[in-house]
Amino acid sequence: AGFTGDYMRTVMDRVVKTAKEVYTHTNISKNPVSAVSLAYRKLRDLNMCGNSRLLIIGAGETNNLIAQYLKKHTYANFSVFNRTLEKAESLAAELNGKAYPLEALQHYNEGFDVIITCTGATEPVLTEEIYKKLLHGDTSKKVILDLAIPNDTAPEIIKNYPVHYIEVESLKEIARKNIQERYDELV
Repeated sequence: AGFTGDYMRTVMDRVVKTAKEVYTHTNISKNPVSAVSLAYRKLRDLNMCGNSRLLIIGAGETNNLIAQYLKKHTYANFSVFNRTLEKAESLAAELNGKAYPLEALQHYNEGFDVIITCTGATEPVLTEEIYKKLLHGDTSKKVILDLAIPNDTAPEIIKNYPVHYIEVESLKEIARKNIQERYDELV
C-alpha cells in the first residue's frame, strides 16, 4: 500500500534471505520441537508399510496435522472416528478414508495396525474392552500414538497387550533436548 517505503521493503527482503540461510547452514531444522513433528518421526522410525491400516480417533487440529504428514508420505488406509460425524467426514474426505461416529469404534472389525488418538476426553476413550474388540483376535504388536492430555489410552492396554506406545510425555522430553540443541546452534 506504500505505507512503509523502500527501506522497510529491503529490510524485510534481507530478513527472509537471512532466515533461509540460517535454516540451510545450521542444524536448527534437524531437531523438530512440535509434538506432531516428533510423533511423525517416531512413526516413521517404525518402518510401517504404506498400506498400514490407521485408525484415527478424534478429528481436531492435532490429528489433522499428523494425518497430513502421513498422507504426504503415501499412507492411504485411514478410518476416522469422532464424536461429531461431520468432523470425521471432513478429515476422512481429505485422506480418502472412511468416517465413523465415535460410538462405532467398539463395533469396528476391519482390523488396524496403528491407532492415532487425540481427543478432549477426560477419561480414556480407548478402553481395554474396546481395544480387545478392535483386535478381533489379532495378536500381533500394534502401534498406539496417543497425543491426548490426559491420555486417551487406558493403562491396562499398555500393560496387557504387545503395543509400541508413543505418548506426549515421551515426546516432551525429546522436544526439550531438541530445544537445547537449537540454543547450542545459536553459537
